[in-house]
Amino acid sequence: MSVVEGIPAPYYVSCLHEEARSYYNNKNNAFELRVNGIDRSFFVHLEYLTSQSTFFRDHCTNVKEGDLVVIDVPSPETFEPIIEYLYFGNGDKWYDTMTIDNYNDVWHNVEYLGLDDNARSICFAFYQANQSSLEA
Repeated sequence: MSVVEGIPAPYYVSCLHEEARSYYNNKNNAFELRVNGIDRSFFVHLEYLTSQSTFFRDHCTNVKEGDLVVIDVPSPETFEPIIEYLYFGNGDKWYDTMTIDNYNDVWHNVEYLGLDDNARSICFAFYQANQSSLEA
């Protein structure tokens, strides 16, 4: 699948991750995302969300700079590290936010948001490393 015509999705996403410092929570060229259950807004950019999430690809096609979008997710408590992961691509940092207690909530968000195979692989690695505790 190509996010931008002629550019392979993994390459496009890696380029976005390289530029994340300039865009993460930066209001320029962003729209405001509010998640019910979280008391703050996120200023996000379509490219970061739609390139890695089918939910955002399906629900934010007409969003423009400066718009306000309010969404529900299964677990608001585990949402912010996902946004940071989508921007920076730091799977180790995201993995470190997962615990035995919040793993199922993280996984429900990953499924609901339709995150890509890279995100699912990180969750699967956590599950494998903690399988005996998670199934207890």
